Amino acid sequence: MLFSNFKQVVISGLLTNDLERKVSLREKQNKRLRADINSVLSYRGWIKSITNNTFDSTRIMGVVAATKGAENYLPYTIPKIITQVSDIGMMADIVIGLNNGFECHSVIECFSLIPNVQVIHLYTDDKLANDIPAKIFDNVKCEGELYYLSNIDYQKSQNRIFVVHQKEGEHTAGKIRVLGDIYGSLILKSIYNGWIPPTILVAFDAESQFLVEQKYQFIEPESNGLMLIIKELQNHPEIDILGTRTKFAVYQKGIIDKTSVLLPNFSEEIPPIQWFIELVHGRYSGFQWNSGGGICGRTDVILSLLVLIAERYPGIRIEDVHLTILAKHAGFIGKIFLDVVSTNRTPSLTDITIGEEQKKAWIEQIFRWNTGYQGLKSCYGDHNIKLIVSNKIPLSLFTEPIEFLKMFKGKDKIKTKTLFKKIKTLIIAFFTFQKINNKTLDKPDILQGSQTKASW
Repeated sequence: MLFSNFKQVVISGLLTNDLERKVSLREKQNKRLRADINSVLSYRGWIKSITNNTFDSTRIMGVVAATKGAENYLPYTIPKIITQVSDIGMMADIVIGLNNGFECHSVIECFSLIPNVQVIHLYTDDKLANDIPAKIFDNVKCEGELYYLSNIDYQKSQNRIFVVHQKEGEHTAGKIRVLGDIYGSLILKSIYNGWIPPTILVAFDAESQFLVEQKYQFIEPESNGLMLIIKELQNHPEIDILGTRTKFAVYQKGIIDKTSVLLPNFSEEIPPIQWFIELVHGRYSGFQWNSGGGICGRTDVILSLLVLIAERYPGIRIEDVHLTILAKHAGFIGKIFLDVVSTNRTPSLTDITIGEEQKKAWIEQIFRWNTGYQGLKSCYGDHNIKLIVSNKIPLSLFTEPIEFLKMFKGKDKIKTKTLFKKIKTLIIAFFTFQKINNKTLDKPDILQGSQTKASW
């Protein structure tokens, strides 16, 4: 009897301590989220104040970070985006951040041959820390006055491409690091010095194409998905951020304008987890993040979010998900535009990683994304992010199955063989993801500190 009472007291004490730890952690996560939101709103208020809430409605700004391999995509994605902007009746300012010493001279030289395009080369000096934006100059020696964007250069050409050559260094490796230089140094400081930025900013990846795919039926390869996005933002000024659905594709070699490139092959089968994400992205709770391949929105909103993220979380590798979480809690109005997709490269089922330990590349892609998710979960708590990003199957798949079955079917005719193949793919996706998730539980990305790594 005495032993039984003692056991009960010990168990009760352990449960109490565990509950107190969970409550304490939850409070810390909530406090961190509130502090980040306050800073984002402060940045936005400052931008609106210093610009007198005046923005350039004739131009669109695009920002892309590029590293090794980007030379296979930029030769066609950049000209295509400029063409899409021109077809809208607007002009483009595209900022390409070449990360950590990466160069692609021949690609950049070709951009200067595009009619009505001016290429401007910019250079960063040493990045003093991973969370401090580097200074930017218009000469490779980084001498003289800092460079600021200007509204008076528009007469030289309709469209401008700014190539930011980020100096290789101890603190520069990683997409978020070069984005920190672009947003926190070039754009933010240019606004401070009198530049009136475009109303709309588009963040995209090197391989991004903005295409129309209505009701999951078929891709329109020559369509202008960016036009639909911009018109939606113009027609609905209350919307702050408009995302695209992710369209995964295995890329294959091709030739465009006598240049060897990698192009999406939409007919090749994609890996099972990527296929499931593609089906549910933008439609279901837990799959509501904005895809980094195509985020469009008000410049003051996106700028305030990404400046904060780069400044406080230099280890983030899924800044698109991070942005969505902060935007949601900051009260910004956003949605995912389901009829427009942005392409995202995924390895084929047979691709193997390069290195001492060879692994399936498509699994490593999901592993990397999931370690980023675990990092955000640790940072803000599952209770604050689960509606946006989750590793659980959404319950609405079962409570509202008809819509999912339509997507599940896609453009394929219902045949027994096709049905069983898709069900098998779904099962593989589920069990494979559970294995990946178990491996990443104790391996979250470290988002803050001097030892963070934002590259792979």
